[in-house]
Amino acid sequence: MRHEDLALVEEAKRVPAKYEALYTKYADRVFNYFWYRTGHDWALSEDLMQETFLRAFQHLKKFRNRGYSYLTYLLNIAHNLLVDHYRKPKNIPVEDLPAGAVPYEITADLVRKSDAESLWRAIQMLPQRNRDALLMHYQSDMPIKDIARIMNASENSVKLNLSRTRKKLAAHPYLRDIAGFAQKRRKPTKPRFFKKRKV
Repeated sequence: MRHEDLALVEEAKRVPAKYEALYTKYADRVFNYFWYRTGHDWALSEDLMQETFLRAFQHLKKFRNRGYSYLTYLLNIAHNLLVDHYRKPKNIPVEDLPAGAVPYEITADLVRKSDAESLWRAIQMLPQRNRDALLMHYQSDMPIKDIARIMNASENSVKLNLSRTRKKLAAHPYLRDIAGFAQKRRKPTKPRFFKKRKV
């Protein structure tokens, strides 16, 4: 854990009111985590963010430094809360998305809003675990090792998850004609000819 975070945690353990410093530092990051995963539902994102910090504060005395950032610890709680909230997969209609709801950062090839909406629709139809890994890696720019910790999986498992998810998106009917997602046809390879050795 970063020295600054560790100092803030230890100080908050001694003086609970000091926990506000950690809240101030990471509230926006935790809120954004929910914001991009709830279809820009402000009220729900706010509620889940508050619940995340409440749970973290309640377990503050038991918190131990295990070598990862406090933000990773918070996002682990956030991930579990989101999974509990969405026990049944829910798809968000694109027509109900507010302006700017589509994460353009995922690929630079998506330059038209209609393309981005198609991508967002396809992402929302992915299984929860695939969707979470994809957004954490590409939208939140989170390292593989942190995603693995949050999802309670190995780093190789997360890499495989991301690879399979990209392939699913590439094969999705909404994305077949979009630049960057259209599957490329393999060019036929030329037959190899070997010269006969002289005897």
